[in-house]
Amino acid sequence: MTAPARSWPEEAEREFLAGLRAQYVDQGFTFVVDPRPDDLPAFLGSYRPDAIAKKPGANIAIEVKQRPSPATEWSLTRIRRLFEGHPDWQLVVTYIGSDPLKTLTIPVSSTADIRRRAEEVRTLEIHGQQQAAFVMAWSLLEAALHRIESEKGARPRTPGTVVQTLAMLGYIDPALEQRVRPLIDLRNRIVHGDLHAEPSPYDVHLVLSAVEQALANDAS
Repeated sequence: MTAPARSWPEEAEREFLAGLRAQYVDQGFTFVVDPRPDDLPAFLGSYRPDAIAKKPGANIAIEVKQRPSPATEWSLTRIRRLFEGHPDWQLVVTYIGSDPLKTLTIPVSSTADIRRRAEEVRTLEIHGQQQAAFVMAWSLLEAALHRIESEKGARPRTPGTVVQTLAMLGYIDPALEQRVRPLIDLRNRIVHGDLHAEPSPYDVHLVLSAVEQALANDAS
């Protein structure tokens, strides 16, 4: 008797986790899909992440979701509470999605160039050019990811993928990821023509802080 075909969500999740495995293994992690109870710390109780990644000094539980939604965020709030008080473990939430930007290749910039451009962003912000500074800060965050991955002819990423990947690999911490992620919608509105969407100086500084944290962790 043949096994039933996998549903599309199951197949998409399986392929997505295979891609994650490759990224984590490249960073020196061991990667386990559907971990057993004895692979997990006792404080997680009955919760089972979709995968875990481990290397000396880093333990990551990975939760895969189809897309952000209020119901998803409510369930994640409860899961995140399990990790409070356990700094040796980190929860990373990843969302399955497609990247439509497949035809461009982007040269990798040096850390010095990214930091020099960050100073230009700060100058723009000081002079009240908030939209330009904000969009450029997001560009630098993607440049930081390309720098970390050291790809030749790197592919463009969506802003959500940039933030997710940096957090997944441990280059920005979960608290910063949660503060930056809500700014994606504001960034998208600006680049797609919303002339009334105005970021605050704090928004600009928050994205730049993610750039600097990513570069600093890459150098450590």
